[in-house]
Amino acid sequence: MLAAFRLRILGVLRLNGSPHGIALGVTLGLGWSLIPIPFLGMFVALALAPLLRANLPATYFGTAIVNPLTGPAIYFAELWVGASLVGITAPSWANARAFTGREWLSLFVEVLPAFALGGVVVAASAAVLVYPLLRFAVARVQRSLPNEAPIEGPESNEIRKISDK
Repeated sequence: MLAAFRLRILGVLRLNGSPHGIALGVTLGLGWSLIPIPFLGMFVALALAPLLRANLPATYFGTAIVNPLTGPAIYFAELWVGASLVGITAPSWANARAFTGREWLSLFVEVLPAFALGGVVVAASAAVLVYPLLRFAVARVQRSLPNEAPIEGPESNEIRKISDK
């Protein structure tokens, strides 16, 4: 699982696009996917990506970071941050991870201001951390790649024969 994750990260770093566009895409996708309404953040991020000239595959990758496996922990972190900032007590993770969908919805409605504040703080913090680190990493990886990618596919032999003449 870790090897597959590393390959996906490397794939993002090698995307065709500027370091700014790729870093902005991941940041945009991650930031909007932190909205605790399923698929809303993904659709908003993907709609904004072309307008902001963000890399679309990188944006999609950013939205995939928050998924059914990571979402509950991330949303709980948003709730905890928001509750801490407004001075209320959030349930413990041990209790919250056993919640049903209905219990999560009830908690969400009950502490909506804290949840919203926590979401904004977590999203802003993620953007401040992710964008510059990813832009640096993409630029570094792209500098290490050859300028022209090798031609692959069945037509590559024909192209090589023509170019050799």
